[in-house]
Amino acid sequence: MSAQNIFDFEYIKTNNKISLFFIYFNGDIMKIIAHRANNNHKYKENTIEGIIDSLNKDYIDGVEFDIRLTKDKYFVLYHNATYKDNLIKNKYLKDLKLDELNNVLKNIKSNKIILIDIKCEEGNYKEMSDYLIKVLKKYKKLNIYLCSFNYEMCLYLKEKTKYKVGLLISNLINKNKNIKPFDFISINYKIYKDINKDTFVWTINKKELFKKFLNKKVYIITDKAYLILEK
Repeated sequence: MSAQNIFDFEYIKTNNKISLFFIYFNGDIMKIIAHRANNNHKYKENTIEGIIDSLNKDYIDGVEFDIRLTKDKYFVLYHNATYKDNLIKNKYLKDLKLDELNNVLKNIKSNKIILIDIKCEEGNYKEMSDYLIKVLKKYKKLNIYLCSFNYEMCLYLKEKTKYKVGLLISNLINKNKNIKPFDFISINYKIYKDINKDTFVWTINKKELFKKFLNKKVYIITDKAYLILEK
């Protein structure tokens, strides 16, 4: 049976065929990572509810979410630098209706991938990294991966921790940087190239793109993991 046949959406209609599909997907080829823990659930992105729901899905191999540091040195789950027109770095945790990292991690009971995208566009990356390392010490049993667009932060985390650390790469950021120090990269699908390193590819939200990466040993970051089950 070919990979193409396994990926045929007609083929996975019965429970038996879906099970075969799961066996294939949880092998050494493509893995599915829920982007900001999004999927076809009712929860908002970057929330504990979405994370738990996505991790409970058999066809999802892990979740990705973003963190930012507040003024009082708490990590909150959020992508953008501003929340309701205020910079998160200038706000206290109590003033933000956002999930806090420590509370999220203590509720995860899965050994699936937890990919944390650290947002650090400016400021003291060493201080921020040290705060994060302190939080993560309590969760050594979790399968945590760390990544950032901040090149110096990634180097620092690689030196100071035993977690897998990767560099985020886009067409404009880090495209020509040395990736040898890192365990993996996380790259925009438009500039993806086969390399001898674990690779996360973002953001894959169309069936046609899923098929493109089917036979590649990559981690697909997607808002629509459920598409692999659709006809």
